[in-house]
Amino acid sequence: MAVSSSTDFVSSASTLIEDARRLLGVHAEEEALEAHELDTGLRWLTRMLKAWEADGIGSWVLTQGTLTLVDSDGDYVFGSGGSFTTVPFEITQIRISHDGGNEIEMVRLSRDDYYRLPNKTTEGFPTCWFYDRQRDNGTLYIWPEPDDSLYDLAFTYRRRIMDLDAGADNFDLPPEWEMAIANNLAKYLIPVYGRGGTPEAKQVMDDAITTYQIIKAWDVGSEGGSVFIGHDEFGRYR
Repeated sequence: MAVSSSTDFVSSASTLIEDARRLLGVHAEEEALEAHELDTGLRWLTRMLKAWEADGIGSWVLTQGTLTLVDSDGDYVFGSGGSFTTVPFEITQIRISHDGGNEIEMVRLSRDDYYRLPNKTTEGFPTCWFYDRQRDNGTLYIWPEPDDSLYDLAFTYRRRIMDLDAGADNFDLPPEWEMAIANNLAKYLIPVYGRGGTPEAKQVMDDAITTYQIIKAWDVGSEGGSVFIGHDEFGRYR
């Protein structure tokens, strides 16, 4: 038999909603989604994906950005009208270079660490950063403040996962996530459709946990990394 040579499988939001309802036994194969059923499914889908975003998924949304610092300016607004128009969900790493030189990784500060700094207007070579993400925008704080305008930042950030606004929308997730999406959406729809205590509901609950754990472990672990082997003071390899 010939293989398809195709790897572009993708489902729309409405298809996943229908499949989730079928898992609960509330959607016939030939049945079309009513408008209110689609709206309910889209709401729960979007809520679920936002919760997953907060749980740390999304290696595919890691994005690179750049920013040129301003002399004596230690804070930069991210968002509409700001220094960087996109509002990152999270900044994971920042590297700094001066006058085209080598990039040096900066130290990430917690909120408490930043606000403990006794003099936030100290000027010099910036070494530390803190990103304060708010609902509609964010602010990147740099310390010390740059002592000239020749510093450039290169940073890695997690952009937000895109919303599902219509049934025809595709997911801002790789297709490997679709099984977990269908099962976990069905889990959230159990009380919506009064399916608690049914055999279908128990199966959905079990499958929702398993599929999410498998795909999240793959997502978080897919970045890989380097392994360094050396020896300790006793000559043993570590």
